[in-house]
Amino acid sequence: MNQTHQRQLFGLFAELLGYPSHRLAAAAGEAAALAGPISSTAAAHLLRFQTFAAQTPLARVEEIYTSVFELDAACHPYVGYHLFGESYKRSAFLLGLKERYRPHGLAYGVELPDHLSVVLAYLAVNRDPCEAEVLIGEALQPALQKMLASKEEEPPDPAIPTPPPKGGPYRAVLEALDLVLQEIAPPVEMIEAIPAFDLTPATA
Repeated sequence: MNQTHQRQLFGLFAELLGYPSHRLAAAAGEAAALAGPISSTAAAHLLRFQTFAAQTPLARVEEIYTSVFELDAACHPYVGYHLFGESYKRSAFLLGLKERYRPHGLAYGVELPDHLSVVLAYLAVNRDPCEAEVLIGEALQPALQKMLASKEEEPPDPAIPTPPPKGGPYRAVLEALDLVLQEIAPPVEMIEAIPAFDLTPATA
């Protein structure tokens, strides 16, 4: 996949993981078409989500989005939260992201700069492939893995049905993103800080 298509795909994932809009089904279809050459499984996940978005009233999709990403701490879509928790390091991470976004004029409204959709929107406009690869490998992928690892505990009685993995229909988008990122930037070992991509402001 060339860099232009890669950035387009990041932009579509940013749209899919932002607050739902009427373009959700169309964006899923466009993302599936771009992801297909990278991972047929990722494309299948996106097509499944496209069906869900096309068949579900927007108001209901909004309810599901809120229940998945805002009411369940394990699935909070904040990269820095999953890396550092509520700590000074996350605050420094947020400030560092703001500095990276400023030259691109990236606007993120009421969202925090480490929101998954905002980080993806930045990758959609960033033209430095080395910086993108490090941000993906050392921040985005570890956070995404934590979100995907979260699930309900197994029931104590085998007769009780196992609850579905957390994330609902949006899990398909998260899994597709994970598969695409694995192809673009192979995972690296999780680290305490992120020295290779120093997001700490110079004044910190």
